[in-house]
Parts: sequence; C-alpha cells; structure tokens
Amino acid sequence: MKKLVLSVLLITGLAASNVDAGNLKVGVVSVERILTEAPQVDAVNTSMLERFGPQRDTLQSMEKEITKMQENYKRNELVMTEDKLNALKKDIITKIQGLKQKEASLQQEVATVRNQELAVLQQQVRGIIDDIAKKGKYSLILSEGVAFADDKLDITSKVLDKMKSAFKKK
Repeated sequence: MKKLVLSVLLITGLAASNVDAGNLKVGVVSVERILTEAPQVDAVNTSMLERFGPQRDTLQSMEKEITKMQENYKRNELVMTEDKLNALKKDIITKIQGLKQKEASLQQEVATVRNQELAVLQQQVRGIIDDIAKKGKYSLILSEGVAFADDKLDITSKVLDKMKSAFKKK
C-alpha cells in the first residue's frame, strides 16, 4: 500500500513539474560577445589609454634609455676604467629597479581602475538583462557555462541594442 501511494505521489509530482516546465521561458546571453561589441567597452579602453598613456610612454622611454646604457657598457667595456664601469653598472641596475617599480605600480593602478570600470559595466549589463527578463517574462536567463543554446534563445542582441542606445544617450 505504501509503495502504491509513493508511486502515485511520484507520478503526480513528475506530471506537475512537466506542466511547469512547459511555461518556462529561457534566454541565453553571451557575456563574451557583449564585452567585444558593446560601445561602453571601447569607451573604457579609450579612457584607459588617455589616462595611462603618458605613464606608459614614460616607461618606454626609460626602457630605451636603459638599453642605450647597456649598449654603451658593452661597447666601452674594454676601454673604460674599472671604476667607471662599476659606476655605469650601478647606474644601470638602479634604473632597472626604478623601471620595475614604476611598471608594477602602473600595472596595479591600471588593474584597479579596469576592475572599477568593469564593475560599473557589469551592473549596467545586469540591469539591462533584468529589464529584458521582466518585460519578456523570462523564467531563466543563462550566461556562463552554456555548452549549447539554440539561436532562438539568444538575447545577446537585445542586450547589445539597449547598451548601444544607452551609450548614445550619454
């Protein structure tokens, strides 16, 4: 008797879940595509270049200066006195250490700013997806880790269109 009741309950539960699944509306968003096609991403990259470009140029000129010093050291190694060679070698090492410190500092600053900018962008994308989900009456929208999705489920273009129109309004 217990088995019969359990079987009936199990079958009823499965039938009810199939009915709910029939009303399920699913969408898929490609975050990778958004990060390559959204105009906001280009704007972030441009602002990063404008902000950190001069520092990058300074580092490149420091690298060129160090390279010239190293070439000078190799070229004049046989004709310079040992004191001058040691002084030049010490100067090269000091400049290399300074360059490495400035590079590390710049990399850390760039990473911090990029993370802040991407967090703002991520919030914007999430808001757009929520808006599309509510207006389109979606039950579930997936993004990461989807192995395959039919093109009919892909709402990435809708998200990108809203992002582009929001970008134009700025």
